Amino acid sequence: MPKCATLRRRHGLALPMVLGAITLIGTLIAGVMYLATQDYRIGANSLNEARAESAAEMGLNRLTTDWDQTKNSTMVTGDTLRMSYSDVGGASVSVFVTRLPGPFFWAVSEAQTRGNSLQYGSRRRFGQLFRLDTPAMTILGAVTAAGNIKVSGNVTLNGNDANPSGWSCSGTLSNVAGAVISPKSSVSISGSVSVSGSPPSTTSSAASDTNTYFNYGGPTYTSLAAMADITLPGGTYSGLAPVAVGGVCNKTLTTNWGDPARTAPLGACATYFPIIHITGDVKLTTGTGQGILLVDGDLTEAGSFSFTGIVIARGTVRASGTGNSVTGVVMAAAIDLGDAVTLTGGATVQYSSCAIKQALSATSPLVAAKGRGWVNMY
Repeated sequence: MPKCATLRRRHGLALPMVLGAITLIGTLIAGVMYLATQDYRIGANSLNEARAESAAEMGLNRLTTDWDQTKNSTMVTGDTLRMSYSDVGGASVSVFVTRLPGPFFWAVSEAQTRGNSLQYGSRRRFGQLFRLDTPAMTILGAVTAAGNIKVSGNVTLNGNDANPSGWSCSGTLSNVAGAVISPKSSVSISGSVSVSGSPPSTTSSAASDTNTYFNYGGPTYTSLAAMADITLPGGTYSGLAPVAVGGVCNKTLTTNWGDPARTAPLGACATYFPIIHITGDVKLTTGTGQGILLVDGDLTEAGSFSFTGIVIARGTVRASGTGNSVTGVVMAAAIDLGDAVTLTGGATVQYSSCAIKQALSATSPLVAAKGRGWVNMY
């Protein structure tokens, strides 16, 4: 008889080794995936942080280019406004601007980037101090001229400081001379003329210095002209008046030079102080305006024209007819007020430090108080 085969149980290691290898490989793969995911998240978060920082700084930079200069005069200490932006990467930026005493503003730019299912968004806040780049003009008197001043007819030059009617002004009144000329020039008076001030008239070497008329401690006549809201060729202009459409000042019209009248309710153009640059000789009649008037040639006020602010002419300033007035300051190389031929007419120049300050402040650009002087708030 054949022998029966005996079945024996064999204990192998293959299966445990395979299972162990699978477990080990799975663990390694999971670890690699975890590390890769973490590395991706770290990189993505770093990128988000960089984007948030860049967006926050962009908000501060945009503030100087997008600044509405009417805020120079309408915002009082403590007032805060918000400006919103977005960058190409989708970050949202909010810039909060608070008015500080004097010419200063404090701005906080907060940027927020978008997150997704694998990462959080990032936020950054930068703070920076800004100031108004106000020209430091040398104001010598109500009228300052490098040449002779001739006044005749019913002319009034008043260097005693006064606030424009209805204007909200602060600060102490400070009187100046009614007329200031260079030492080699003269003042000629005839007719019913009134010249007053502290003193009524005087000479100064600064009146013959071109820096008095064209350089203002950084800003210049040329730089102001380059920033002009209104640029016109030489010629004759009349009927200058404020215009509002739907309660909003229409600043696109070149005949709208602001509204110096402070009636109740306040006009829509009361806060509009344009820089007006006229590139040649000009004659102005029947109208009103405020701000800074720059004339490359001769300026003639030909009747019923009033201006509140600063008038600077490279040539002469003349006034003929009646109803001409400037409240603020007049500066020119040579000034002839009144009709020198017929000795008729009337003109008034009233010095006003308030009108000068508001015209300069309202037209000043916003600049960083210190280059890249921002604070990383978080």
